Amino acid sequence: MTDAHPALTDVSTPPKSAMDDVVLSEKNQTGNPAAKWKLTYWDAENQDFWNTWGRKIAWKNLLISIPNLSLAFATWIMWSILVTQVQDAHDKDKGVFAFSDWPKMDDSKNYKAQLSMLPSIAGLAGATLRVVNTFMVAVNGGQCSNAMNSTLTILPMAAIGIAFSSGDVPFWVLCLAAACSGFGGGAFASSMSGISFFFPKSQQGIALGLNAGIGNLGVSLTQLIIPQMCSVAAFGGDDLGGRYPSNAGWFYVILLICAATPAWLFANYMPAHGSESGSMMQNIFAYLRLEGLGYAGIAVGVGVFLAVNPLIKGNPVLIITRIFMLAILACLTTLTALWFLSSAAIKAKLRTQSAIFYDKHTWAMTWLYIMTFGSFIGYSSAFPKLIKDVFGYLPNGDKNPNAPSVAAFAWMGACVGSLARPLGGWLSDKLGAQGGAIVTHWGTLVEIIATVLVGIFVRLALESDKPETYFYPFLICFLFLFGSTGSSNGSTFRQISVMFPPEKAGPVLGWTSAVAAYGAAIFPACFGAGIKGDFADIVLYIFAVYYLSCLMVNYWYYYRTNAEKPC
Repeated sequence: MTDAHPALTDVSTPPKSAMDDVVLSEKNQTGNPAAKWKLTYWDAENQDFWNTWGRKIAWKNLLISIPNLSLAFATWIMWSILVTQVQDAHDKDKGVFAFSDWPKMDDSKNYKAQLSMLPSIAGLAGATLRVVNTFMVAVNGGQCSNAMNSTLTILPMAAIGIAFSSGDVPFWVLCLAAACSGFGGGAFASSMSGISFFFPKSQQGIALGLNAGIGNLGVSLTQLIIPQMCSVAAFGGDDLGGRYPSNAGWFYVILLICAATPAWLFANYMPAHGSESGSMMQNIFAYLRLEGLGYAGIAVGVGVFLAVNPLIKGNPVLIITRIFMLAILACLTTLTALWFLSSAAIKAKLRTQSAIFYDKHTWAMTWLYIMTFGSFIGYSSAFPKLIKDVFGYLPNGDKNPNAPSVAAFAWMGACVGSLARPLGGWLSDKLGAQGGAIVTHWGTLVEIIATVLVGIFVRLALESDKPETYFYPFLICFLFLFGSTGSSNGSTFRQISVMFPPEKAGPVLGWTSAVAAYGAAIFPACFGAGIKGDFADIVLYIFAVYYLSCLMVNYWYYYRTNAEKPC
């Protein structure tokens, strides 16, 4: 017996009912060993079916999905902490990671700004792949998308292990490695969609909350563990200013193999999904086709980034303008590729789902979801580097001998935000029909206040000969900021699911999730430019103004008395 569910693998006794017969796997019905992952019947809302068989299968697949999604987030956002290790090594030995192939890297402020582009490129790639992953489950099944996302992520992790074995690696090589780390960013859309089909509506909250919440904790995991891994010669490689950044890649290669293996061997997917015959090879080819369309957008975005960088010349305003333009360009290229180059089934689905764009509430909730998840993932991607750049140096550019440890504190923000997400969803349910709007309203108020306070402490630290004096007020305010983005993330997710009918809620969630994920690209670039131009605090104040506009949108449409759609 090879599966956790006897009815899927054991046909030693005759079926006891018609339901027994249809729930058997394709392997047992047709003798096709390639189809053993595909279920032939599923009805989670049927209480007898759920209690007898469904629960065990659903929870098995959830337990397989969670570590894969955690590692997806971890490998996607790992650049946020990896660049601080590179910067540490360079500070100790200017000959290490000097990136002589890249213009003006001898200027310390430009060096910091350019390093911020690596997590930004990874963020761009992950958000773009989230667009195609929205359609992945129906095309190739949740089992294939889950397993393939983890398996392909092994490649950029191995590339990181090889590239960082020497301090002479060209900067453009790291840009390409960061772009290939986007597999992890795209995984969220397919993972959440795949798991949602296994559970009845009454248990969607707990199932998706666990998958997303623990998945988001992968960000905190990577920011906690990578500095420790880079401090010892665990996998060989040169001593680069006392750091071994190649360890980060090899460490995740091992974990990804461990997570992908049960996904290949034991996960299942729905009867209506993937290849009709249950052929794994057909599912893999369908996956590669869709993922390739996503990488068309990434290739255009990263290609333009590499081409125009000499023209930017480190100008902070142009750095910010560029990342917004690249995000729009990558997204539009991918949508165009989907429209013209995808399969007939995907094209039909796109045309059907395009109806959501004629609903103003799609755009209103996109605006709000950028504030919540976009800010969470954006701050997660920028937070470690911001600590390093603001508190690690004195106003004259010298290293601060009393700088706080990035490794000791960087993981806290993502951890608080991840834990607050299910809390926000739970409170939204408890507060009744308008609960989502209530939690979003008060979460946004906290977000505005915390963002302004963080900006004030950043300015004070940048101008102080003892910047560490302002670190703990900065940290506390930032943790409140992370907590509010997390709780509001849960509440806006709930607002969408309640506000729209089922046939629209899924596409709207997919669209808003994909667009908001570009926060992982925009925030690091904005803060990098802010450090270069000495206006990092202004960046935060501009974000606060945006949050204020979100407060007004939520109040007008969803929160006030007689609101158009109280939810």
